[in-house]
Amino acid sequence: MAVNGTEYRMWVRLAQREDLPEAGLAAVVDGLLPGAEGFLPGWQEDVFQEALPGLFGRVGDQELRDRLIVASPRRIPELIRQGLLGPLDVPAVLRCRPVDGELLAALAQHEAHQDLVLDLIESLHHQDLIEVVLAAERLRPGSDLSRLPVAPEWLVDAVLRRGLGLMAAKLDTFASVNSGARTRGRYWQPSGWPSWNTVGMVLERCPDRWLELTQDETLGRVAQHMLLDCVKTEKLPDEVLAACVPALVLPEWAQLPMPGKSQRLRLQNIARRVNLHPRLRELATATEPLREAAAHCVKAGGLLHTRKLRDLQPYEVVSLAHDLALTSNDAKALAKVCEVVAQLPRPTAVERPSPYDGPGAPTPKGLLSDDNRVSALAALARNPHLDRHLVSDLLAHLHPAEIQWLRTYDDAVPAWLKDTAAQHKAGPTQQQEVPRVLTDEELDSHEDPEAVMQSWLDAVKDHRGSFFDQVEYAVIRSRHRTEALVRQVRAHIVLSYYEQPVAADALVRLCGENSARWHAVAEALASRSPDRFDETFGQFIDRMTAQPA
Repeated sequence: MAVNGTEYRMWVRLAQREDLPEAGLAAVVDGLLPGAEGFLPGWQEDVFQEALPGLFGRVGDQELRDRLIVASPRRIPELIRQGLLGPLDVPAVLRCRPVDGELLAALAQHEAHQDLVLDLIESLHHQDLIEVVLAAERLRPGSDLSRLPVAPEWLVDAVLRRGLGLMAAKLDTFASVNSGARTRGRYWQPSGWPSWNTVGMVLERCPDRWLELTQDETLGRVAQHMLLDCVKTEKLPDEVLAACVPALVLPEWAQLPMPGKSQRLRLQNIARRVNLHPRLRELATATEPLREAAAHCVKAGGLLHTRKLRDLQPYEVVSLAHDLALTSNDAKALAKVCEVVAQLPRPTAVERPSPYDGPGAPTPKGLLSDDNRVSALAALARNPHLDRHLVSDLLAHLHPAEIQWLRTYDDAVPAWLKDTAAQHKAGPTQQQEVPRVLTDEELDSHEDPEAVMQSWLDAVKDHRGSFFDQVEYAVIRSRHRTEALVRQVRAHIVLSYYEQPVAADALVRLCGENSARWHAVAEALASRSPDRFDETFGQFIDRMTAQPA
């Protein structure tokens, strides 16, 4: 049991004395160690730890050493790094402290613990492995700043092989985990696919091992997957990238149940990998597996079935177009998805000046409510197997800002399509100017500010989202607003705007001294119906007016 708190600091100083007789060590340790009640809060444990280096340097009795270890679990890694705890102390260490990165990194600094560290690494979960390497490379107080710490090669190798082994085991069970999916309902998705980001961080540190690991009989496939998903393409030599081709098309997904969903997700992930590593499209060894996998996904999943395409949301159409553009060589499939993309809703464009705008004209992306349609067409146009006329014939139906988009973004548009867009002459429906949201000072110079603001609302009347909201807020914030304009703005925008009494004034005029109508308005504002987001303020006022007096 520890000595009283008032004498404890003196007792610690006594324990630190080099001339403390051996006969007094046991009593001094007993006086430092707390009883069942633990250390006094706030200070005592920190003071106790000041005595540990000196005590471990002198106390030889293993029972006393074990008691000191149990009382100081937080300090153990530092004591191991200082060489004050040895192999005989390890059992007590493992009893009082969980095996984590800090502990293993400390043990790894001493050759005597190497076999123990190798055994303990085999008990770690994959998410804990990277911490071993990070802890071994962490700067410590008093470190030589001219030389950054480096994790021992044998330690990194052990961590990597443990991680790859765990991921390989998950990969082997992936198909069986999902074998009964047909009974799991419409919201089922494949589960059990390895999450290897943390292990990938370790693999990324070992570029000299990449080629060897991709060819390993047991770990090769998981190493290939991991390199494709976790390592930046500029770091992968051509030889290593070519060695990863067998994993590119996710063969483990080929026979999953519910192909309408599983093969769509497979195609999505294959396309993501091709997008991350564009050189894959140029590798002769990758071309055939890539095209075969894309064809299998389309056929088995019925991805281009007319009814399924009709039921897709616009964002799903865009995603499918991008994925097939990267993976398919089927001209008919590409033509069919191009036709569906062409039928996507026409975007709108409004110029919305912002104090954060840089110099120069606004960009097409800044003007358009969205660039989903034009970006999908540009992606399809990059595929050499698509008939170019299918895209070029659509230019006459695009919004003028979409044409400008094609002329602007070199990285997203193939050269032939950019040249075609540059030579395109606007048709009658493409002559309209892009409306510009003006400040009140700019509106002052117009004869009919209401007509100008009406053009803003007309331009975005069929759109939703932040683009539409910005235009609506510009209307209700303007001192040129009129009742007719405010009635066209969605009710929840007007009712949530409080910087000016737009809604409050309208409600006062509507309800006046009619308490029943006030209650009806309050009840309506408490509603959580999703329909309230589509109702205009004019419709809201009319509905409240129709309430019984």
